[in-house]
Amino acid sequence: KPGIVQIPLDLKTDLEITLLANLITLTPGTLSLDVSKDKKALYVHSMYVHYKDDFIYGIKNGFEAKIIELLR
Repeated sequence: KPGIVQIPLDLKTDLEITLLANLITLTPGTLSLDVSKDKKALYVHSMYVHYKDDFIYGIKNGFEAKIIELLR
């Protein structure tokens, strides 16, 4: 079930957000589309969004958590 999901961001810097967007885009079936003007959300298209909350949880506790651990 494809869809576009708004991912709330805890990341602050352009480097952190760019790294997350690139990691998401490198994941098969996903594509980072845009960042909100206030840099508080990332919009992601995925071919496989069965449960939106699970999708968000996976990104926030996977890629985003690792970026925070690595860069802060």
